[in-house]
Amino acid sequence: MLLGRKSTSAAYLNLVVASVARMANRLLFLILIALPSISYAEKLLSVAACQRGGNYGTGTIKEVRITPCPEAAQRRPCVLKKGTEVTIEVDFIPTVGASQVTGRAFWANRMLELPLPNMNTNACATMTCPVQPNVKQTYRYVLPVSRGFPTRRYDVRWKLTASPFNMCFQFPIQILN
Repeated sequence: MLLGRKSTSAAYLNLVVASVARMANRLLFLILIALPSISYAEKLLSVAACQRGGNYGTGTIKEVRITPCPEAAQRRPCVLKKGTEVTIEVDFIPTVGASQVTGRAFWANRMLELPLPNMNTNACATMTCPVQPNVKQTYRYVLPVSRGFPTRRYDVRWKLTASPFNMCFQFPIQILN
C-alpha cells in the first residue's frame, strides 16, 4: 500500500511539473509576441533652443522624451502616425518661480509660428505648480495626431510660459498616414 502512495505522489508531482512548464512556455510565447509592440520612450537627441546661443529661456532642459519614437536613437525626426497619440515629456530645472504655466506647441519656420489647434494649454494639469526655482520638474503632454494634419516633416516649437518664467525648445517630426 505504501508503494502505491509513493508512485501516485510521484505521478502527481510529474503532472504538476509538466503543467508549470507548459504555463511558463505559454507566458514566454506571449512575452515574445508582445515585445515588438512595446512603446519606445526615447530621449530626443536633436532638441534645440528656440533662441540663438542655446538659451532655452529661464530654465535648463535636462531631457525631452517622445513615446513612441524609436527614430530618436538615430538622431532622426520622430515619425508620428495620423490617428495615434504620442506623449511628450520634458525634464527641466527652472531658474525662476511661476504660478500658472501655459504650454503651447507650434509648427515653426523662419517666417512664422502656427499654433497647434485644440491644445490644452494648462501645463499645470500635468506638472507641479507653482514652479519653484532650482527644483526639477517634468512636463507631460499627450498629443493626439489628428488625421487632418498634413503629411510632411515639421519643426515643432514648444513653449512653456508664465511671467517671469519662459522656456522654449524645438525638435523635428515627420507626420505619416
